[in-house]
Amino acid sequence: MTQDLTDLSVKNWAAADKRQEIADRKVRGLYLIVQPSGKKSWAVRYRFAGRVQKLTIGPYPTFSLRQAREHAIDAQRMLGGVTPQDPRSAQKNAREAAARASRSDPNQFLTVAQRYLREYASKRRGFREKARLLGMRSNPDTPNSWIVLTGSPTDAWQKRHITEISRRDVKEQLDAIVSKAPFGANRRFAELRKFFKWCVSKDILLTSPIDGMSPPTDMHDEAARRRDRTLMRVSTLPGSTDDELRWLWVACEADGYPFGPLVQMLILTGQRRSEVGAMTWSEIDEVGRQWTIPASRTKNGKPHIVPLSDAATSVLSKLPRIAGTAGYVFTTNGETPVSGYSRMKKRLDVLMGQSARRDRGEHIVISEWRLHDLRRTVAAGLQRLGTPVEVTEKVLNHTSGSFAGIVAIYQVHDLAEQKATALENWGRFVTNLVGEPHFNVVPLRA
Repeated sequence: MTQDLTDLSVKNWAAADKRQEIADRKVRGLYLIVQPSGKKSWAVRYRFAGRVQKLTIGPYPTFSLRQAREHAIDAQRMLGGVTPQDPRSAQKNAREAAARASRSDPNQFLTVAQRYLREYASKRRGFREKARLLGMRSNPDTPNSWIVLTGSPTDAWQKRHITEISRRDVKEQLDAIVSKAPFGANRRFAELRKFFKWCVSKDILLTSPIDGMSPPTDMHDEAARRRDRTLMRVSTLPGSTDDELRWLWVACEADGYPFGPLVQMLILTGQRRSEVGAMTWSEIDEVGRQWTIPASRTKNGKPHIVPLSDAATSVLSKLPRIAGTAGYVFTTNGETPVSGYSRMKKRLDVLMGQSARRDRGEHIVISEWRLHDLRRTVAAGLQRLGTPVEVTEKVLNHTSGSFAGIVAIYQVHDLAEQKATALENWGRFVTNLVGEPHFNVVPLRA
């Protein structure tokens, strides 16, 4: 039996004389299992190594329909890689790793931070962001467990005793962040302050190492608190020109794979660097022309569908497919996503300057910009194209603004068609701007 499952239908599904398995039409392989006793649970059925396998997700309502779909999508992603993985084995390995972590030193920073996330942060709004600021993300395979983010500022602390984390350690970490992301450094400082204060309340520490420490950046400093840089002309933001976006595109063509097309996909989709950088081929539906970012890789912890425009599809169609376990789109070794963004950014700056000189016949000073400014550039471009703000927020996967608070509870429509139209129009504008003649031109509003 296959159904378009909804929260209401799952809640009200009645028990029968025999066990029922209801397949979810939206996510392949996901089943709602209803026992004669009325108990409900979730499972994923899939084929691996020539045999039909079953992955148990867990009981309902402990796992909601949304959470079950997230687990099913993650399972399909494992199966769809160049070297498929068995989701059930991956789930077992994750549980064993969580068990080993629970047996570690209770005063180790990693163990204390996970306890803080489990007992305090997980019960509050924005707990995924709290986990990220402590160098972790939630584990989609094991409830109430977290995976360490390799390379995060707190990565070096994970195995240290909590009492060894000094005021100087905190200052060095924040100083390393503040020059690149001043307001981000303030957010990390605020979360660390809450974390150490909680440690004191639980008698893990006698005093917080950052008592009396001031935020690394003045919260009233508008330049640190808010950025408005774009790479295209916006009437309210002087200094930017559409030429900058064209120069960047030409620089990407000159830089080549993997970073050139990666940045072009940032321009065409408006998604975050981490999301595009870790894109896998199994996440891309070439027939449906969409890219599904799994919940484990989005900032708000929800799966996000990105329609692929003609321009984005054209970029992807030219990429090599490098063999590897995960099937990364942008990779040099097939096993890990690309790294070295700082070096890449320096190359692009040089190439942009060269493109500008050829274009204008003179040396052009290009204002400092960051990769994250491309999201703002896409938002500004969609605004110029007349895209409603709620559609732009859905494209960017924002949960603030039009979809914050009570609106987020009742406004569940994903605006799929509007998102596809918006990104198609944006893709046509970009390709027209950079001189690609094979796409239809979309005029901009004055």
